[in-house]
Amino acid sequence: MLKQILKPGDRVDIIAPASGCHPGVLKKVEALLTSWQLQSYIPENLLGDDFLFANKQEHRLEQLQKALQSPQSRAVWCLLGGYGSGKLLPELGRMIPPKTQKIFLGFSDITALHIFLQVKWGWSTIHTPSARQVALGAVTEDSSQMLHDVLFGKTHLVYENLAPLNHAAKKNAVIAAPIIGGNLHLIQASIGTSWQIDAKNKILFIEDVNERAYRIDRALEHLKQANILNQTAAILLGDFIGGKEVDGTSLVDATLKRFAETCPIPVLQLKHVGHGKVNYPLILGQPVKLQLGKHGTLDFDCSLGGTQSV
Repeated sequence: MLKQILKPGDRVDIIAPASGCHPGVLKKVEALLTSWQLQSYIPENLLGDDFLFANKQEHRLEQLQKALQSPQSRAVWCLLGGYGSGKLLPELGRMIPPKTQKIFLGFSDITALHIFLQVKWGWSTIHTPSARQVALGAVTEDSSQMLHDVLFGKTHLVYENLAPLNHAAKKNAVIAAPIIGGNLHLIQASIGTSWQIDAKNKILFIEDVNERAYRIDRALEHLKQANILNQTAAILLGDFIGGKEVDGTSLVDATLKRFAETCPIPVLQLKHVGHGKVNYPLILGQPVKLQLGKHGTLDFDCSLGGTQSV
């Protein structure tokens, strides 16, 4: 069960800890949350003047800290990813964790914050499309609806037909463990930091976008040699979008297949979680049930209502 769910009238704080976007998007985000019967809080200076990021680092950090600490809001939703979240973590590490956990949403560069909140504070978070994407209709309607239903506790989420990619994943067994992870290159970037990912006895989720096969292979090899995969319970490979070679072909699937075959732990393919137009929510940091075998299933007991299978 999702540790906290939203109800009509709850407030969602919008933050931009990484890249920025056109300010006109903010009205659409506000309208989206209103349509979900939620209040929104968007800082007046959310988007500022910086050539790389949504705002100067001190402003992005302050907005992040206030959102995490605010007693008025129940959730924090990142406007978009891009680049920059990881630069806030040394200072965030000096902050006393709030007594009340928030629902925290985002993906891509926000992987850095997901890992920090799970490893350092013990929070569960939701890997999900950005507020900008949902507000602009950049993901499918069923992706948005599923996120809505999970947030309001209206669905028991089950992902079906996960493809086993190696021998260990074909065995008839069940793994009960929390999921950790997100974008492959942000996972890699955590190595050697104070917020380094800890995948011991966890299910590691990995996805990426617009990365050629050699870069994916290099990052996966780094995880191996840095012992990140030691004692990991299983690996879920989400969507790997783009990344074609200069001749227009793709070596990504072959690279992932070879990686899976060299792993002694179960590796399964989880479609429609990543950077695609279909991008379903993934609850991180809470125990799930992963059924191995020919037709794997991933069961999130986050239900107060019916079952929704994908």
